Amino acid sequence: MSSIIEEYYAQANVMPVIMKQKLSKFQQHTDVSQEFEYWIQNGIYQTVNCVSVNGYTAQKLSELSEFVDGEAAFMLLIELRENPERAKRRISEGFRLK
Repeated sequence: MSSIIEEYYAQANVMPVIMKQKLSKFQQHTDVSQEFEYWIQNGIYQTVNCVSVNGYTAQKLSELSEFVDGEAAFMLLIELRENPERAKRRISEGFRLK
């Protein structure tokens, strides 16, 4: 488990149940986890040798909507891997809020 990511969520006051779910996702996708740690520590997205899923990087996703900056971009990369159709639908719909 990444102490950097865990501390990030703790400082954001994420509920323990939600934090556990998110940390589990990052444990399953260590490459995305490493990039998220980089973003936490440096405040910028990696641009060299970064994770790309279906042509999207975290930085590209963050540029699509103000709702997908930072942590949300990395979670969406994971969703693109695990459930590409749903993630692509969310992207094409412009991340509408319900």
